[in-house]
Amino acid sequence: MELNQALIGLAQLNRYIFILCGKRLLNPLLQKERKQLDLEGLLELPGIREVIEQDLQDPKLNPSTGMYFPAPMARTKQAGEKLNQETIGGFHYDFIVVDHQQQWSLRKKNISGRILEFFQSHLDYEKETDRYFVEYFSESRWDKCYLKCTLTPMQALSIHQQDQSFTMYLNNGKEDQTVEAIFLMDARERCYLKSRNHGTVMLADAPRYEILKHLEESGAELVINGHPFPLLQISSEEKPQN
Repeated sequence: MELNQALIGLAQLNRYIFILCGKRLLNPLLQKERKQLDLEGLLELPGIREVIEQDLQDPKLNPSTGMYFPAPMARTKQAGEKLNQETIGGFHYDFIVVDHQQQWSLRKKNISGRILEFFQSHLDYEKETDRYFVEYFSESRWDKCYLKCTLTPMQALSIHQQDQSFTMYLNNGKEDQTVEAIFLMDARERCYLKSRNHGTVMLADAPRYEILKHLEESGAELVINGHPFPLLQISSEEKPQN
């Protein structure tokens, strides 16, 4: 199996590859990061392609979803140890899970308080994989983990109108602009906007309350400072994720 095909196939199974390059974990599915890995020759190290193209595709191993590190897996094989479900678990990260209420958890343990605040401050979005992730410096290198989201983890703590668009101030401490100023509302009356760089963003309570003051009687649009903005109803089956 060709490497690119293997990487795409793994991603479709919600399995992703991370390779340590310098102090960062890189995903060879991402064009820029693939170029860096190719430049350093890290994908050509002994055994790495075999792990990606064969072992992590093996239905007998039945790898779980999440992120895998093929370099130490390859070294383990070279040392004479066979890969099995137990051994590959040592080279694996589980997804951080965000549920339909925006509750974060890892391995079924809730994430809250300062740890949640820390993760949210390092939250970002990857367009190429269409996934949210957290990335932060830990000890001697950067660590990274993808999220599995039922509902977007990105929130707009406040929004500011600029003619026909909005600037959003996000829960990761960054600003972003709307792609198109169309508001979405789900069955629970949660409101969302599409952003340029952070996927779908849910409005926090304060901006949502303020925005809904401008709802027209038809319920189909908001009129803010004389500008009309569509409000589209989405069903529970269209849960915004990213």
